[in-house]
Amino acid sequence: MARRIGGRGGGSDKGSSGSTSLLIALGIVFVATTGGGAAAIGSALSSGGASVSSGASSGARSGARVNSRNSNTVEARIVRQGVRVAGKITDDSADCVGNSYGQVQDFFCTNPCTALHRASFELRDSKGDAAIVAVSWAEMPTEAGARALKQLMDRPGTGNVTELSRERGKYRSVRYTGDAYASRQDGTVVTNAQAEPVARGWAGLALATIVTNAAE
Repeated sequence: MARRIGGRGGGSDKGSSGSTSLLIALGIVFVATTGGGAAAIGSALSSGGASVSSGASSGARSGARVNSRNSNTVEARIVRQGVRVAGKITDDSADCVGNSYGQVQDFFCTNPCTALHRASFELRDSKGDAAIVAVSWAEMPTEAGARALKQLMDRPGTGNVTELSRERGKYRSVRYTGDAYASRQDGTVVTNAQAEPVARGWAGLALATIVTNAAE
């Protein structure tokens, strides 16, 4: 069953085997670390140099575990895989309610996060075709809260943190199918990553490989 993130109903359907191959192709597959983190896997991407333009908004609390270092690290990992990053947008906030939808938004209403960092990456393959990768890092007050958030995000039809590409840039109309999806809990932080080919498709590195490294 495909994991529908956006589109009609604004829900999220848990990804099928296609999602694993995509996130793996994307290189954004999430791998649990020795810190007791939990992971759900999806897909990955490819290509050469990086040309980045970024924009950020304030709002995250001082001392938050999630910030631009997270997205900078992911960008560096993608580039090391030989994938060209053609664009990057980031956003920092402490308002998870205003930056989410579906049951995930309802969850944040009663379980506020302490910080949220979002990033959107535009990747290009050797043919010039594009794929977009949306990653979010939500910091919760407790590990129990983070665990509950991840479990909710991974269930079909529950919504998500709003993908930054749906708010800014030229890919606002693109909806994430969940075919390339991965999530991971590391203590009080929940990382969520998705990837979607744009227009003709994607011939670069598997979208799942990129996703794996994004969550490490």
